[in-house]
Amino acid sequence: MNRARRLFFALWPDDEVRHALLHWQTQHQAARIRWQHRADLHLTLHFLGTVEPERLDALRVLGEAVSIGRFRLVLDRVGHWPRPQVLWCAPASPPDELMALHRRLGEGLVGIGLPVERRPFRPHVTLARKVRSDPDIGPIQPVDWSVREYALVESRPGEVPHYRPVYRWALS
Repeated sequence: MNRARRLFFALWPDDEVRHALLHWQTQHQAARIRWQHRADLHLTLHFLGTVEPERLDALRVLGEAVSIGRFRLVLDRVGHWPRPQVLWCAPASPPDELMALHRRLGEGLVGIGLPVERRPFRPHVTLARKVRSDPDIGPIQPVDWSVREYALVESRPGEVPHYRPVYRWALS
């Protein structure tokens, strides 16, 4: 597979977290909402965009080099961004470990010559896309996520699920 790929670093939830989010989605069915596929739920750390195949090894090495301990993440807020029409859930208080992982990956990306997002990091899990107005569907039962790994993920438009981990790294 020697082609450019759309890639991003992300926290990749385990089945327990995916099940909890799916359960919340099914409790809030609405005809106008197209929920994210269960297998596509994730928390983006850094979106890389289109990456040439010769950069893949440097990204693997970066993923191996950046390590932090496991941490707890509580998804306890739901919100809607009119632009880009996204319904999301997020931690009210992002843990220091999450912010450190984001920062270290960003420093590593700059070190290998890849750009990083300039906007402030807003950690969230996208629950649904193309949600034109705030659906006012109420609070989320807090989802307790024991974060044990992160991944380099490929976006594969037209496929279901849409995202596929390329590499995964366990947190210590």
